[in-house]
Amino acid sequence: MIADKGEYMENSMPKAIDLAALKTGGLIKQKEKDLFVIRLRTPVGKISADELDKISNISKKHGSGMLHFTVRQGIEIQGIKFDDLQTAKDELEADGIRVGACGPRFRVVTACPGEGICPNGLSPSQEVGLSLDEEFYGEEEGLDLPHKFKVTVAGCTSCCPKPQENDVGFHGQVEPELVEDDCNGCGVCEVTCKEGSIVMDDNGLPIKDDDKCIYCGDCISSCPTDAWVKKRTGLAAYAGGRWGRHPELGKLVAEFLTAEEASALIRKSLAFYKSSGKRGERLGVTINRIGFDKFKEHVL
Repeated sequence: MIADKGEYMENSMPKAIDLAALKTGGLIKQKEKDLFVIRLRTPVGKISADELDKISNISKKHGSGMLHFTVRQGIEIQGIKFDDLQTAKDELEADGIRVGACGPRFRVVTACPGEGICPNGLSPSQEVGLSLDEEFYGEEEGLDLPHKFKVTVAGCTSCCPKPQENDVGFHGQVEPELVEDDCNGCGVCEVTCKEGSIVMDDNGLPIKDDDKCIYCGDCISSCPTDAWVKKRTGLAAYAGGRWGRHPELGKLVAEFLTAEEASALIRKSLAFYKSSGKRGERLGVTINRIGFDKFKEHVL
């Protein structure tokens, strides 16, 4: 039965179990009586085939045999009875598979495949995401926050993992520069540019409008003579995004950050959130209440 204060009393025994505490540790009560979900920790959505086999076996042994892949690249084992929870958790951890977490804390970092795999990738989003996850997940500064804190890293301006919908999100970007001596005036870059940032001048050379450029790098990848080159690369950072009942897109905080600067921005964002946030409000709500300019001043 479910007690009034969110406690679970297994088989109506007098020993009460704090469901909120279980959920924080990645053990989540299902709607069905006596059944739970174990949420696994899979940073940037990477997991080996061998690990999947082990998870599958434990799901068949202790759960319903069904796995759920969450929208944030996590895996959940469904249909586990309360009496089997600890055994399943112990077996997972013995196989090197980490249980995830929930609650008001820094959550597992998500990321797209990035430049190592995706043809459009401009940054090593997987590597950056893993580094950020290792630095902040489970660490003191990322615990006991006013609410959940989600981070993602996208490899390019297509923003597949939706950085603008996270508390702090990043996407790769590249600033193009023209080497005029290598340009043959073919105009492919003008046709390729979806933003209308590039037009050909009277001399048959492309001119870039910096106000329209979104640093996607399409001109670089499409140039047949390699006349467009990378001037600089980095990460654009957004803060304050969230989904849920009252969705709001995050605002651009900075551009062309290094991985180290992205880490520093998260660290300062967490400090701002802890000192200024009210219990139960997301970072974006705190930013709206305090002011975006004051937030930027703090983190930059």
